[in-house]
Amino acid sequence: MTSDTETKAILDARAAQLAVALVDSAQSSAEFEVAACTVGSEKFGFPVKHLREIVPLPTVTRLPHAPPWMLGIAQVRGTLLSVVDLARLCTVRGQSVPRHLAVVQAAQGPIGFTVDDVLACRSVSSSMLDTEGQRADHRALLGVTRDLLVVLDVPKLLASPELLVQ
Repeated sequence: MTSDTETKAILDARAAQLAVALVDSAQSSAEFEVAACTVGSEKFGFPVKHLREIVPLPTVTRLPHAPPWMLGIAQVRGTLLSVVDLARLCTVRGQSVPRHLAVVQAAQGPIGFTVDDVLACRSVSSSMLDTEGQRADHRALLGVTRDLLVVLDVPKLLASPELLVQ
């Protein structure tokens, strides 16, 4: 049998552990999941809440008179969507060899962004993002992590003037 003092000490220790777990839970609410992908020699993160899916790059039909970053249209699961070359749109460094399509849901319908490889899903905290040294050609980003993952601001990207059809 344990004494009342020992029982109180055990309960106090458990309460302290639970209080720490609650604090950790509150801190993790600022975290979000991103799908990390490579494009050229750079890494981009698509917040999972805006990502519909990532699929192997389907056949893309080119559109006449389209800007260089607009590869054309493709069919994914029976739906036609615009395909944007993320490497050209964001002027990335290194040679890009697109193999996948990151499909996001825009107000006008789904749109796909080409990516080279899919690395993994990972948690990112807004406190981990550097928003000070953002490159001018990456206008639509939430920030950059210490390991140089460019986390995209998908709604801002979708609202950029380049993607709006007049």
